[in-house]
Amino acid sequence: MSSIPNKPWVEVYSGGSPEMEMQEFHRLAKTMLEIQEKNRVLAGMSHPMRTLHSKILIGVTDAELKIDSGLPASFSVDYFAPASSWKVAVRFSNASGVPKADTLPDMRGIAIKIQAPNRVHHDLLMTNYPVSHARNSRQFVEFAVIAMGDPGSLKQRLDAHFGADEAERMIKTVMQGMRPSQGLHNESFWSRGALLWGSQPVRLILRPMIVDAQTESVAPTTPDGLREAFAQRVKEKPVVYRFAIQPYVNEIETPIEDAAVEWREDVSQPIEVASLIIPPQDILSQQGIVAMDTVDDLAFNPWNGPPAFRPLGNINRARGEVYGASAKNWAKEPRC
Repeated sequence: MSSIPNKPWVEVYSGGSPEMEMQEFHRLAKTMLEIQEKNRVLAGMSHPMRTLHSKILIGVTDAELKIDSGLPASFSVDYFAPASSWKVAVRFSNASGVPKADTLPDMRGIAIKIQAPNRVHHDLLMTNYPVSHARNSRQFVEFAVIAMGDPGSLKQRLDAHFGADEAERMIKTVMQGMRPSQGLHNESFWSRGALLWGSQPVRLILRPMIVDAQTESVAPTTPDGLREAFAQRVKEKPVVYRFAIQPYVNEIETPIEDAAVEWREDVSQPIEVASLIIPPQDILSQQGIVAMDTVDDLAFNPWNGPPAFRPLGNINRARGEVYGASAKNWAKEPRC
């Protein structure tokens, strides 16, 4: 447990105000659209793709988020009530902005769209590494721009821009996060950024209910191996993840604005509150392919949701602007 006193949480806006920060977000969104166009050309596509997480691995429309009957009262917020159940669409993806083989090192993401009451959708986005290499949105975009250049001189250019120590930290985080996956049903996912949960900031974790020891060390051997392995697994039995919440403790150990700092579990113990259940199905069938195409047309954004779950921190505040601009560019008919 933490020995640092718990202090009230605050958001700190870049430039000193929400208005000044939003001006910066407009500039960052423009830069990310330029990267999106470069990725389109690099991939030889006629139409822009998602700027990040371009390759869908799995897409299902019939998942269920089942809230625990013993949900603590402090986490019973809005539609998230004890023993309730909600229909969910799920998109698994590779993190790269250019589609590539599942055999290559990459990070993986999960995007969850919850069908909340009154036709409200609540989007939760997570990645299979607990922290971002970037502390804030400006650092994220600057790193992305530099990474588009010659790989042979990447470290030198990062050193020159961020300083040697910060560049080393960023490279280490990226290298630790980018790895072959041992199967999506064995992956854990983290929100990395904070969000409001009622009146308290939290981060989210999604973990497999059971790690399949038989496939724990089996990495994909084909370009679409992650989808093929998941298809075999979910055809026989449901894939179930446990959904956990980490509460804010203090600004040093659980910062709101710095997405590069891990909220360690010995400081903020995750509290399991729900199960994400993907029922048995044939995702390689015609019906499964239609479902995947449907999910791939969906625009996910952490700002889609009830106000009680408002995203927090600079990176999350930027995502509302950047993701929206990207979706307008890649989606034929963007749908929430």
